[in-house]
Amino acid sequence: MGAALTNRLLQKTTLIVLCIILLMLDARAMAEPSAGPKATASFTAEMQRLLDGAEQALLALQPFPDEAAAGFFKNGRSLPKGYLEGIADRILEQRGKFAMAAELTRTALAYGAAGGNMNNIAGIDLYPLLMNHAGIDSEGAAVAAAAYMTTNNSAFNTYERTDRYPDMILYQLLKTQLADGSWPAAGQSTGDPASTARVLTALGPVAGSELTEEPVRKAVQWLRDKQQPNGGFDGKTGTTAQVITGLSSLGLDAAEFAQAGGTSLLDHLLAAKLADGSFSQAAGGGSDRTATVNAYLALTSYKLLSKQEGLLYSGLHHAGPVLAAIQIEGPGGTLAGGRIAGGDAVKAAAAFLQSRGLAYKLNADTAKPAFTAIEGIQNGRYSGRGEWKLAVYSGGSSWLYPENISSRLTVGDGDQLLVYYADDTELPDRIAVEWKDQYGQQNTGGSAYAGLPFSLRVTRSNRSLGGLPAFGVTVTLQGKSVVADSAGKVSFAGMKPGVYPVQVTKYRKDGAPALAKRTFALHIASPDLARFTDSAKVSAWARNDISVALSSGYIQGVSAGGNVLAPKQKLTRAEFLTLLMRLMHEFPDGKAASGFKDVPAGKWYSGTVAKAAELGIISSSSGRFEPDRGITREEAAVMVVQAAQLSTYGSTERMKLADVAGLPAASRQAVQAVYEHEIMTGSSGRFEPEQVLVREQAAAVLVRLQQLIPAASYQ
Repeated sequence: MGAALTNRLLQKTTLIVLCIILLMLDARAMAEPSAGPKATASFTAEMQRLLDGAEQALLALQPFPDEAAAGFFKNGRSLPKGYLEGIADRILEQRGKFAMAAELTRTALAYGAAGGNMNNIAGIDLYPLLMNHAGIDSEGAAVAAAAYMTTNNSAFNTYERTDRYPDMILYQLLKTQLADGSWPAAGQSTGDPASTARVLTALGPVAGSELTEEPVRKAVQWLRDKQQPNGGFDGKTGTTAQVITGLSSLGLDAAEFAQAGGTSLLDHLLAAKLADGSFSQAAGGGSDRTATVNAYLALTSYKLLSKQEGLLYSGLHHAGPVLAAIQIEGPGGTLAGGRIAGGDAVKAAAAFLQSRGLAYKLNADTAKPAFTAIEGIQNGRYSGRGEWKLAVYSGGSSWLYPENISSRLTVGDGDQLLVYYADDTELPDRIAVEWKDQYGQQNTGGSAYAGLPFSLRVTRSNRSLGGLPAFGVTVTLQGKSVVADSAGKVSFAGMKPGVYPVQVTKYRKDGAPALAKRTFALHIASPDLARFTDSAKVSAWARNDISVALSSGYIQGVSAGGNVLAPKQKLTRAEFLTLLMRLMHEFPDGKAASGFKDVPAGKWYSGTVAKAAELGIISSSSGRFEPDRGITREEAAVMVVQAAQLSTYGSTERMKLADVAGLPAASRQAVQAVYEHEIMTGSSGRFEPEQVLVREQAAAVLVRLQQLIPAASYQ
């Protein structure tokens, strides 16, 4: 028993040490890596001519080979027109769920090389789908190597559970290496040059580490021993080219890789060229697709090595457009708020201020530029105290302050940028809802039930700590203001279903606020679907969506008693816009003018319409909004796309909708976006753009949209 326990402890200790080493390597793997030691490789003009010829041969192939896309990207060459959209079509058609991991990795790498974001194709993230694919274990070392290369060109910030993480695949590759230093093909027990080369290509980013040094050395030696006197492998140009790519990834010159007195790898490859620019698979053979693709990639890898410009399979990740929220908080209230493109925080804030016509001064002569005045409010406003500061709330976790990082503050997708006037000002962190259900059970969550009393617990953050009780802050909800107790807690009576703004403030007379203002969204859930007298009228396909919409507070009953749901009732334009703005956590602005002639002040929808116009969700160019007219499916699609800033990904041909060709270009693009995101797909090959949306359809639209975008919690 003692020996067994000791062995288990040793095994656990070894595993822990290995995991620590792997985690240290992970950051290196995500960066643009060094290709290894300085190489003597010389990429000649003749090689460039062959590279160009192979490129033209590949462009003539139908369909264009996905494997070649990485080479085109690294050479700065344009891919065939519509290629990116064509890959997106394949991904969308299967929702990213490819039967074979080999097909998934090939598609993901090609999509990234073509300029796409493999973490977002109409809401599809290929990373978790790959990490959960059984083929990584069953399809051989070459596919596992491709999976590892794919993770090095992907973001990992998924909320989905994954069975693997990148370092596990790295460890799997090292574990499956054979005793002679090679890796076998799928289902084989002996070494395979192509599989071994593929793994070495994948190991390129971490080849200089202590963990991989010996495995790499053994693999290279095995390849030396297996190389044929004519310089090739397996009698195949494609395999020879793959070995060149693998060696180049390690910083090794293929021109010097040869048996004593034999032909080098590189010379063997060059001898397989054909007059039309393609390559043959064997001496004297005709043009071969696989040989041409791998030869092109090998020449590209060798070129990158000679110029010390990184690796073939690096830098293929493209994040795509970034959308964030911004709030400008002065010492006495909000100056402006809206949406911005991500990037450098100061630059993004300055661009927003300029777009809103707000004056500002910026000290740009330092490593970390900062605002010194906004709208005439200067630093040192209160007896020399107070200054403009920035912070970013990222990923729903905590505030990031410029003082706590060595680099400049940046804003990512879904982040919230706060520009605020501060002295010793702190920032609100979170708000938690606490309530007792009808059975007396205590609950904590994002929503409270309609009609039941509830409490809100607010936490605050400073530059050192987060999650502190926000005692003494003022919490305002539906016109009622309550000061939080020592635990940061306030209590309210039961409310009607809906989504309400909760403002948290702590202003001070003749000084900067003790707490920067923040607006949270409070969801009050409607009764369960079964409690409505007409619940049986809800279509079977809509029951789940409408239940979620009820529990989120997006929709409520229409009768005075609130027990009639009216799922088939048509929605007006004002009603649908109101539902959409609830989902987006964008609340009415009672002071702003809408710009529409038919939206007078004082109507229940006036503030919502004004806010939507300010955000660009609707346009006032025509001068009319027609709030009481039924909203068509076409109009709903346009509003959804503008609100969520949805992009299109695939080709227009993929929609196969017979009734959208005559729509305006903006409407066609909006229909394509909601179709690809599966928010509104139509039926029987028709979208029915002129059909008026009903309540159960709107509920489905909201719930599907909610799954794609994290509703903004900061206003």
